[in-house]
Amino acid sequence: MQPRSFQTRRPDPRNRPLPLKSLTVLCLASLLAACKPAAEPVVAPAPVEPAAPAPVEAAVTSINFQCGDERISAAFDNAAGNVTLSIGGQPLVLPQAVAASGARYADDQGNEFWNKGSNATLTRSGQPAVECAQTELASPWDQAKARGAGFRAVGNEPGWAVEVGMGENPVLTATLDNGERNIEVAQAQALTGDNSGFSGKTADGTAVELLVKREACTDAMSGEAFAASAQLKVGDQTYSGCGRFLSE
Repeated sequence: MQPRSFQTRRPDPRNRPLPLKSLTVLCLASLLAACKPAAEPVVAPAPVEPAAPAPVEAAVTSINFQCGDERISAAFDNAAGNVTLSIGGQPLVLPQAVAASGARYADDQGNEFWNKGSNATLTRSGQPAVECAQTELASPWDQAKARGAGFRAVGNEPGWAVEVGMGENPVLTATLDNGERNIEVAQAQALTGDNSGFSGKTADGTAVELLVKREACTDAMSGEAFAASAQLKVGDQTYSGCGRFLSE
């Protein structure tokens, strides 16, 4: 019988116990990891609201002026560099001109409007200058146009005014005898034939007729020029004066 042979097994290096120094390093690393503060949550930035748009100045500024015995309106257009004057319901456009002070507007025909603060000077071709001051009241011509009138006429001695609306059967209203009497024709009829104008009756049956002619007409008191003459008959009374077509 042969004797058994014995082999010596080498120890596995992976099963060796860690040295004390390595254990200490691992423990410190674990402690540090446990003490590390949790990451703060990411907060999204608050939305930025867009800035409010800057207020836009009105392109055209309208101001009423009392010029002598007449009220006018002035529409200043800074972008276009001009002013549109409404005189007796008729527009007059003046371009801006050079001025040492204030805002001056003038054309080649001798018309000028020189605005200085709340005051102004109005010069119309061939007429003397008139001093103007701001007022809250619009001219009666602009007021009539705003009410929808298509024609307006005025006269003197005694003072009177008539307005005719738009449409096939317009309303005709008149203020007579220096404002002491008012009349109204609810549905005026257009005149036919050679005559231009309107006719009708008031609620009490008074006959009313307005004759209009497209011809040069000058106000006897103010010297103001108009494009039409007018004759208003109310009953047995007749009033003569001048007028304008406000729809043109």
